[in-house]
Amino acid sequence: MQYNRGASLFISQFERQTFMPRVRNVKSNEPCAALRLAPGASSRFALGAGLRLALCASLVIAAGACAASRDPDPARPRTNEPPYPILLASNAERRDQALAGWASLARDNNVRNEPPPELQPVTATISALPATEAPLRLPLVEIRNEDGQVRANSEEESRRESLRRFITGAGALLGVAPQNLSLVARTDEANGTRRARYQQQPFPYPLRAGFGVLDIAFTDDRRVLSLSSTAIPDTERLARALALVRSQQLTADQAVERVRGRSFTLPGAAPAQTYTVAPGDTVTPRELVVYPIRLPNDAGALELRVAWELAVGAGATPYLVYLDAVRGEIIAAQTQAPPSVDKQAGQQLPAQ
Repeated sequence: MQYNRGASLFISQFERQTFMPRVRNVKSNEPCAALRLAPGASSRFALGAGLRLALCASLVIAAGACAASRDPDPARPRTNEPPYPILLASNAERRDQALAGWASLARDNNVRNEPPPELQPVTATISALPATEAPLRLPLVEIRNEDGQVRANSEEESRRESLRRFITGAGALLGVAPQNLSLVARTDEANGTRRARYQQQPFPYPLRAGFGVLDIAFTDDRRVLSLSSTAIPDTERLARALALVRSQQLTADQAVERVRGRSFTLPGAAPAQTYTVAPGDTVTPRELVVYPIRLPNDAGALELRVAWELAVGAGATPYLVYLDAVRGEIIAAQTQAPPSVDKQAGQQLPAQ
C-alpha cells in the first residue's frame, strides 16, 4: 500500500510540473479563460494520462502474479469450510452426569455403598457393571387383559416393555435417548441368559467401528447380568456439524475410483495382511456411514468421519473398506462377517 500511494503521489506531482497547462493572463471578463491550454499542452496531457494508466496496470498485474504464484495447500483448512473431522472430546460434566445416573439407578434397586461402574473413555457411558451384593433388576411389567388376568403369550412383549423402562431410567448412564435406539437382536442363550442388543441411530448415516451399541443380558427373574453401552453423546450438536460437510462428500463413483490401487492392512491378523485393490477387483459402494476413530496420541478425544463403506473383492464375504468421504483416504478395513438372521430384531424402541 505504501508503494501504491507513493507511485500515485509521484505521478500527480510529475503531471502538475510537466504536463498540466499553464494559465496566463486570466481576466475576469473572459469566460473560461482558465481552461484554455497552452499550445502543445493537450498532447502532453494525453501522454501523461497514458503513462499513469500503464503504470497502474503494471502494478495490478504484478500483484496478481504474486498471488497466483502460491499453490493451494490441500491440507490447509479454508476459512469458508466447516471444521472436519468432527471432534468429540471427553467432558467432566458428562462423566459426573453418568455417575449421578448410576447412583440413581443403584438407589432405585436398593444397591448401597457400591463402587461406581467402569466407564468408556471419552463418551463416559457404562462399560461394565461393578460387582454388587444386590443385583440390578429390570422393572416388573405384566400385560393384562380386560379381566385383569395376565394375557397369554405376552412374555416377550412384557420383556421388551420392561427393557424400555429400564433404558429410559438409566439414560444418563447409557448416554442415549430411547427414541434413537432400535432393537437389532433379541437372543436366548444356552445357559438361560437372555440378551437384547440395540443400535443407536442418531445420524442420517449408521454408526460403525462398534459405536452406538447397547447390550443388556438378563434372566427370567429380571436380574441384569451385564450392561454396556458404546453410545455417542451430544448427538444433536454432532449431527449439525456433520450436515455442514455434506457438500464436500465424494459421490459413490468417485469413492470407487479413489480406492483403486490403494492398499490396506487387515487388523488382528498375524502376520499383518496387506491387500492392494487391483484394477479388476469388484468394488461395490454400500452406504455412507459415520466412523468414529480413537486418536492414537489423544485418549481423551474421538474423531467422527463420514466414510463410504465399500465391499472389495469377490465371494460371499468380501473385505469392507472405509474410505473417508471428505478427504478420500482409507481409514479402516476389515473382513466382512457372514450376515446373521434374527427374527426378533429390527423394532425401534418406543420413545414413551
